[in-house]
Amino acid sequence: MNRPAIATLLLGVMCWGPAAAEPDQPTRMGADKEKTVYVQLIVKACRAVETPLQPINQGKIYDNEKPMTADERKATIFAAGCIDVPVPMDFLADAMSPNACIGRGGYIAAMQFLQQRQDLHEFPAVGAWHCVITDHEVVGASTM
Repeated sequence: MNRPAIATLLLGVMCWGPAAAEPDQPTRMGADKEKTVYVQLIVKACRAVETPLQPINQGKIYDNEKPMTADERKATIFAAGCIDVPVPMDFLADAMSPNACIGRGGYIAAMQFLQQRQDLHEFPAVGAWHCVITDHEVVGASTM
């Protein structure tokens, strides 16, 4: 009969423990929830590469395949003649979170930006993108 009472008491202590912590302490993940972060997106714009049509997944064995290392990927992008293009913060939505920038949202924003820039019509493909997360707004020559 005492086991349910002890279990209830332990659950109550476990729930009150985090609530009793000081409010000025950092959150559990170590980041302040109220802090504003800014996301700067940098795109590796590459020339369009045409590949001949080949049958896909016919007779290919993937057991001996290994992914490229980071250095091999960088060398491949450099050999393709890709250029770095910073995306202005005005183009990005204010709601672009760091997780969205790193994932699909960053890729879509990079693709849309390259399509809108007429001076980059030779570099329509997104080779890679990099998200720089800062605590201050990035100011460029266009916003001065």
